[in-house]
Amino acid sequence: MFRKLFASSLMRYGVPALLVLALIFAFPATRAFASEILNLFRVQQVAVIPVDFTGMDQFNGAVGNDISQLISNSITMTQKPGDPVQAADVNEASQLANFDVRTPQDKTPTSIYVTDGTAFTLIVDRTKAQALLEEAGRSDLVLPDALDGAKISVNIPSSVSIAFGNCPPPSNDGDGFNVGIGSPGRRYADCVILAEIPSPSVSAPASVDVAQLAQLGLEFSGMSAEQAAAFTDTVDWTSTLVVPIPKNASTYEQVSVDGVTGTLIQRPADDAPQFALLWVKDGIIYAIGGLGSDSQQALDIANALP
Repeated sequence: MFRKLFASSLMRYGVPALLVLALIFAFPATRAFASEILNLFRVQQVAVIPVDFTGMDQFNGAVGNDISQLISNSITMTQKPGDPVQAADVNEASQLANFDVRTPQDKTPTSIYVTDGTAFTLIVDRTKAQALLEEAGRSDLVLPDALDGAKISVNIPSSVSIAFGNCPPPSNDGDGFNVGIGSPGRRYADCVILAEIPSPSVSAPASVDVAQLAQLGLEFSGMSAEQAAAFTDTVDWTSTLVVPIPKNASTYEQVSVDGVTGTLIQRPADDAPQFALLWVKDGIIYAIGGLGSDSQQALDIANALP
């Protein structure tokens, strides 16, 4: 689920690799540390931003391939996740994932899978990234010189997916779940998945202004400079996970859940409605997603967690 969340068009086509990370993780621009390296990312809350993805269609061709190649060449994997492992119960899942996994007390999971964490480093090539921006017709967006050669380290902990109802098993290619052939909305109409993952950690040079990069990324997605600046000013970049959703195709609202404030996202499509509930508590990011329009079941599961 989290890989799906982080695999939207905006994530795939944000030109400079660091800018991609800025939008994926929304890690902060804090400069309060004296050392050269800042520990940048500890999520405490979620913010949603509607984005018009239609402008990204142009990146399905050569430019998109060049962007993907640049990101691929810039990343060195230091820890690759293995295949998802099925756990017998929540206790085994907690041992495998190395954190206390929570399940609702009034529901019995149909399956529990644990996926190992992953880690990678990324070194930004500003010259190539800027050239791709210009090739994409956005020469008005200028990446700061401090990006060149910046080394970003990312560590994503192990995650757990807990299925209720008839759900597909996780795929082995990191692309989410293997839904097979046919309409997922019909085959898995009663499937609801609770996913849990400790907050990832990101470190970067102190010279990198991530809020500035996030603003550039928002402009790249189609926002005006004024809109991007206004949104950037409303976000606490030291603690916020920013989640892009399709503009005019999804709705969202803040809700009280699990003793904190969460965000309920709904995609009210006629053919395949979907819902997702996101919140953060005690350093753990939670997400509950399902097909259909009955989002109340996500709230019920979240509020039944011990």
